[in-house]
Amino acid sequence: MYNMIRFLRKGGKLKGIGLLISAFVLANIIMLVSIPCNTYADEAITLKLCIDKAIQNYPLSGYASANTGISSNEYKQSRALLLPSITIASSYGRAYGYDPAVTNGGVATLQAIAQVDIFNPSRWLSTKQLRMSYESAKYDQKAVENELAYTVKNTFIDAVTYGEQIKILQDNINSLGDYLSLTKRLLSTGLVTENDVLRTQIELDNTKAKLKSFNIKLLSQLNALSSLTGIRITPETVLELESVPFTVPSASDINEQTFSNNPTLQAVRYEEKSQKYNVSAEKSKHLPTLSIEADAGWLAEPQPIAYAQYRGYSYLATLNLPVFEWGAISYNVDAAQMRLEKVHYKQALLINELKLSYVNTLKDLANAVERVNLYQKDIKLSEQNFRYSEARYTGGGRISSFEVLLDRQLMTNTQIDLSNATADFYKALYKIQFLRGEIYE
Repeated sequence: MYNMIRFLRKGGKLKGIGLLISAFVLANIIMLVSIPCNTYADEAITLKLCIDKAIQNYPLSGYASANTGISSNEYKQSRALLLPSITIASSYGRAYGYDPAVTNGGVATLQAIAQVDIFNPSRWLSTKQLRMSYESAKYDQKAVENELAYTVKNTFIDAVTYGEQIKILQDNINSLGDYLSLTKRLLSTGLVTENDVLRTQIELDNTKAKLKSFNIKLLSQLNALSSLTGIRITPETVLELESVPFTVPSASDINEQTFSNNPTLQAVRYEEKSQKYNVSAEKSKHLPTLSIEADAGWLAEPQPIAYAQYRGYSYLATLNLPVFEWGAISYNVDAAQMRLEKVHYKQALLINELKLSYVNTLKDLANAVERVNLYQKDIKLSEQNFRYSEARYTGGGRISSFEVLLDRQLMTNTQIDLSNATADFYKALYKIQFLRGEIYE
C-alpha cells in the first residue's frame, strides 16, 4: 500500500486516492450482504459518526496505517544501526584424518565482538532521509483519511437529498391521487372532459416511475455509506445533517496558509526533504569512512597431554577511502538530483491544482447560494400559484386541468431544484474543506 499511495501521489492528481476508494467501495458493496455491520436502530446517524467509523473501519485506512508503521520501523532500524553493536560468538569443531600436529584434533572458541562507526556520513544522512520518509508516510495516511471523509460527506449528502426528494414525490403522488378522484367526479357532472382524467392519470404514473428511480438511487447511496462506515444503514435509518447558513466565506487572497493543513501537500514537502537528504547521502559516499571493532575471547585446543587454553583481546580501526569506482557514485548522485527536481515540479503542479480547484469551488459555492435564495423565494410563489389554480378548477372556473397540472409540476420541480441546490452548496463546502485538509470543520 505504501508504494501504491506513493504512486498515486507522484501522479500529482488529487483524485488518485479517490478513485482507489471508489473501487474499494464498489467491491465492499458487492460483499455487503455477507459482512456484519453495526446497527444504530434507536438513534440518528450523524455525519461525524460516519466519518469516524470510516476512518476506524474502512480497509484502506488500515492499509495506510500499516504503511506508516512500516516506515516508522524502517527509520528506527536505521537509527539503531548507528549505535554500537555487540555480538557474542561461540564455536566448537573436530578434525579427522589430518595431522594432529597441525590441527590438534579440534578447537573451541568463545568471543565477544563490539563494532561502531566513528565516521560514516552516508549512513547518518540515510537515517535522516528515512525520518523524512516516515513523516511523509504519516501525511499520506492523513491524506487517505481526508479523502475518506470527503467521500463520506458526498455520499451522506446525496443520501439526505434523495430522501428529501422522495418525500416530495410521495406527497405529490398522494395529492395527485386525490386530484384524480376529484377529476373523475367532475367528469360525471360534465365540468371536465375525459382528456382531463387521462392527463391526471399519466402525471400520476410518471411521478410513481420517478419515485422508483429515486428509491434505487437512495438505496445505492445508503449501501455505499454502509460499506464505508461498517454501519448497517437502511431507508428507515434517520440521517441527521447539521444545517449550515447559506453564506459564502470571504475569498481572501490565496497564500501558503490556505493549504497549510492539506495532507497531500505536506506529504510532498516531506518527500522533498527526504530527497534532499538522499542527494547529500549519495554525495557523502565520496568521503572516507572510519569504524572501530574490538573483541575479547577464549580459545581452547587439545594438546597431546591436555587442553591448552588462551585468552586475549584485539581491536581494529578500519578506514575506507573510495578511489576509483567507474563513476558509480557520480551516477547515483545525478539520479538523486533528478528525483529531487522531479519532486520540485510535482509540488508546483500540486499547488497549481489546489489553487485552481479552490477558486472554482468558491464560484460553485457562490452559485449554489444564489440558487438556494432564488428557489426559496420561488417555492412560496409556486405554492400560491398552484393553490390559486386549484381553487379556480375545483370551483368550476374557466381553467383546464392541464393548467393545474402544469402549476403542480412547477411547484414540485421547484422543490426538487431547491433540494439539488442545497446539495450542491454542501458539496462545494465539503470540497473546500477537503482542499484545506479539514476533516470535521
